[in-house]
Amino acid sequence: MFSSARLRRALCALLLPVLAGTALAAIPASPAAAAPPPTSGFEKVKLDGGLSMGEPIELSVLPDGKVLYINRGTSAGGGQVRLYNPATQTTTVALTVQLDARFEDGLIGITLHPQFATNRWVFLFYSPKVTPLVNRISRFTFNPATNVLDPASEDMIIEWPTERDLCCHSAGSMTWDSNGNLYFAVGDNTNSGGDSAGMAPIDERTSRNPQYDAQRTSGNTNDLRGKINRIRPENNGTYTIPAGNLFPQGTPQTKPEIYIMGVRNPYRVWVDKKAANTLYWGEVGPDAGATIPNRGPAAYDEFNRASGPGNYGWPYCGGPNVAYNDWDFAANAPRGWFPCGGTTGPVNNSPRNTGQQQLPATKPALVWEQHGGSVDWPALDNPGGCGSPNHAEVYHWDANLVSDVKWPQYYDNKLLISEYCRNWIKEVQFNNGNAATGTPTIIEPVLAGMNLVHPIDMEFGPDGSLYLLEYGSGYFSGAADAGLYKINYVQGGRSPIAQATSNVNNGLAPLAVSFSSAGSSDPDGEAITYAWDFDNNGTTDSTAANPSYTYTTVGDKRARLTVRDPGGRTGTVLLPIVVGNNRPVVTLNGIPAGGMYSWSENLNLTASATDAQDGTIACGSVIVRAALGHQEHAHEEGEATGCGASFNTGPIHAGLDAVQFFVLRGSYTDRGATGTVPLTGEREITVWPKQWQAEHFVSMNGPRVVDQAAAEGGKRLGDIQNGESVRHHAVSLKGITSVKARVSSANAGGVLSFRFDSPTGPEVARITVGNTGGWDNYTEITAPVTKPDDNTHDLYLVFTGTAGTALYDVDSYTFIGPGVSVPGTGNPGGDLAQGKPVTVSSTEAGANVAANAVDGNSATRWSSLYADPQWIQVDLGASYSLNRVRINWEAAFGRAYQVQTSPNGTTWTNIFSTTTGDGGVDDLTVSGTGRYVRVNGTQRGLTQYGYSLWDLNVYGTPAGGATLLSQGRPVTVSSTEAGANVAANAVDGNPATRWSSLYADPQWIYVDLGSSRSITRVRLNWEAAYGRAYQIQTSPNATTWTDIYSTTTSDGGVDDLTVSGTGRYIRVNGTQRGLPQYGYSLWELEVHGT
Repeated sequence: MFSSARLRRALCALLLPVLAGTALAAIPASPAAAAPPPTSGFEKVKLDGGLSMGEPIELSVLPDGKVLYINRGTSAGGGQVRLYNPATQTTTVALTVQLDARFEDGLIGITLHPQFATNRWVFLFYSPKVTPLVNRISRFTFNPATNVLDPASEDMIIEWPTERDLCCHSAGSMTWDSNGNLYFAVGDNTNSGGDSAGMAPIDERTSRNPQYDAQRTSGNTNDLRGKINRIRPENNGTYTIPAGNLFPQGTPQTKPEIYIMGVRNPYRVWVDKKAANTLYWGEVGPDAGATIPNRGPAAYDEFNRASGPGNYGWPYCGGPNVAYNDWDFAANAPRGWFPCGGTTGPVNNSPRNTGQQQLPATKPALVWEQHGGSVDWPALDNPGGCGSPNHAEVYHWDANLVSDVKWPQYYDNKLLISEYCRNWIKEVQFNNGNAATGTPTIIEPVLAGMNLVHPIDMEFGPDGSLYLLEYGSGYFSGAADAGLYKINYVQGGRSPIAQATSNVNNGLAPLAVSFSSAGSSDPDGEAITYAWDFDNNGTTDSTAANPSYTYTTVGDKRARLTVRDPGGRTGTVLLPIVVGNNRPVVTLNGIPAGGMYSWSENLNLTASATDAQDGTIACGSVIVRAALGHQEHAHEEGEATGCGASFNTGPIHAGLDAVQFFVLRGSYTDRGATGTVPLTGEREITVWPKQWQAEHFVSMNGPRVVDQAAAEGGKRLGDIQNGESVRHHAVSLKGITSVKARVSSANAGGVLSFRFDSPTGPEVARITVGNTGGWDNYTEITAPVTKPDDNTHDLYLVFTGTAGTALYDVDSYTFIGPGVSVPGTGNPGGDLAQGKPVTVSSTEAGANVAANAVDGNSATRWSSLYADPQWIQVDLGASYSLNRVRINWEAAFGRAYQVQTSPNGTTWTNIFSTTTGDGGVDDLTVSGTGRYVRVNGTQRGLTQYGYSLWDLNVYGTPAGGATLLSQGRPVTVSSTEAGANVAANAVDGNPATRWSSLYADPQWIYVDLGSSRSITRVRLNWEAAYGRAYQIQTSPNATTWTDIYSTTTSDGGVDDLTVSGTGRYIRVNGTQRGLPQYGYSLWELEVHGT
């Protein structure tokens, strides 16, 4: 997950889980104290932290107090199992696993065998770099003398197929019951975007990527994904199926490993061995910020409990068994509500279902959050907060355990749950005092006021202390505030807290470093002393609070600060210092931080890196990733190299009530230097959509957010007084020419001023608001933008007018202009290859089929087998004179390849050749003629993969010389949305300008060609607001119209249509919008003919 000070809201999609529900044999409740102990009775002790942790995911505490934890890793560097040793207070690497860590895959699960004390077995859940694509659970042997896991000891226990075309939901958590059965959680491997509108992803259209349909996984009785599976690993490295799983062995069209089905992303699982093996987990729900009446509920995020096997409903039901509608994506219409909570489950009739059609009856969640606020469990809600249920565990107090840090008896047999995004731990109380059998009644905070930074895993250790892993404020990356902690219950005084920073942490010898102990403190208010050990050899080198030291020898150093209180209690912290190597510096080019984009357009950028030791760095060695952010979480959308990254923003991801954005991050890991470890440099930026809801801000001075049904996101800024303001962080107005505000007022109004950097900073736009006829009577007002530069600034909205009275309300504002994105669905217009027949030498197993390279969608791709040579060829249908070929490589690019043409698909002529390809986007000027075009790869750029193309675009002049007839001709429309999106924009030849209609059906646009023409081709380049159902019509007089094309299933993007008709006037007549919250919008309407 990435990082950005403004966007800690961009975190939550990576993480999830926690509990589930039914009844068991009762356990007597302990006579615990009636009131919970105060937070002041606990101390949070840091064991490890910082960027060196990588992307921390899960932990396991060893019987001797050592802690193993994993980071997710990268495809380039692998994932690490790291070991914290309390005896030395240091962390070392126990194992590095090579990975295919795309999206949320990687090293994502760790657990100890129940007999670890004798057999030393550690189980890892990871994504190996193999083909076909799989995820795997393997067993390794731990050496307690060397503190390493022997890679040669690996025994593969189980693996299963997966897909990595699109993000997300991998899960990965594992746990054991008292019978030696292993439970492992597998996410639904499904993308929550596309046309799902934040609801159930059940898109059955065969033209869509399978990863938009969770019925193939969570709803499939014959697939391990979207499940919590249960097996019994045997000593010989095999496994058997325990009795009592959901489907008995031998049941047709089922997997006997399945214990729980119908889950989305059960990120953490835990079994209470002392309560008849009750299973708890949690899962983050979809993205709908509000209920859509004919489609489904606002998203539920669930904590669950199960005492036996069952179906928990996804993607048909959510939360307390609330149904989704069986949505027909082709017709954009409902078929009927799924049955939820009855005696019969839903029917899975997806064409991608390989299991039984009739599913088991569904079960409800134990407790749930809901977007917009849970009326059932308000104690779980945070106003405006995300939902990411994480861990759940029942604490069992041991009267015989001798420990001065074990948690108190008050929490005995209480269920503790954690929330990644909302940064809390809470206890769930039950009507009978029993978490396994009771009905939840009350939810109370735990450790209220203790600072938590995205807790991603926790478990009680053998000493009764709570071990906590915090992800920190990164996103798909490490973070400086990530950490491994113990939370101890202390009867007496608490230990002091050590914090340390340095002005540099890498560089060449001699390296002069200034240290600071700022932030170190004693929670009991006592004085502390300082002891610095700069080389971590056990000797105190300085007792100053803020000393300096010069390192003269090369190596990976650890500077230790120990603070001590008068009672002898201590706190320590380690700072890594790398001497002899410089961290690389990464630069992103082409898009400024805070730039603004349109939906269904491309974000095009390059990235470069400099490194003092590595010399010249090829752009293909720099990795660029994009993540789509929604509310408090984000989904990785793609990966490319620094030579040329192009990420399509896709359709709007959720409702207007949600904060949405893209995060772009470039990274490069150097080769290290003699005596030092490799270092990674990163650069990350956030970019914003052009339409903003006024209630989405960083800070506010004065106004209040009010609920109002007619507001675009259901809320608006109201009760605005003279001199008040709101602030947005890190905004660039590059490519923005004007801004439009949706406002209302029943009073005299006032001035809305947009300013850089402060409420009195340079004014970049000024809108005067008058009386609109009522507080709920909205009007849209547009003003030009005049800015001093395209740099990144804080943007303030300042409200002025008559003092002492409410001025006006602000619902939203939309920035107008091309911004930082480029129109299209991933490809430039005029592509001759789009939708044409394509043939390839081979296809990697999975969904990366040949047609993906010419489907006009930069989020889908073709990939070959992992060998040389490979080729892909497209049949253009006729001979063309070619002038341009554009190849958008995925990370697996061609180092050496040729572009070839052929008249017959047999004899080939080179029109381009290279042996130094570096990936990214190769936009080639060529000259040649042919019906067939082939890219022939002879040397792969990444030998561990094959060849993979997001897009193959071909351009040229068709035989017969059809002419573009519509450009610059008179155009007439049914309506125009207020602002700059006028009708003429659709025929001006500029793909950065557009026409947009009012938000209603029907709407139309027609062009006057001046005289009767023979029409052979019409090309529609839709903006995000596309037509689902429309007709292309001709007319001799603009009165009587004849259809020459009709569709009810358009999915936007570019519709390049072969037609036949005659007429002077050509009309696009829209009868059903693809996005009902908008109108129709066209970047370009092209009419070709003679």
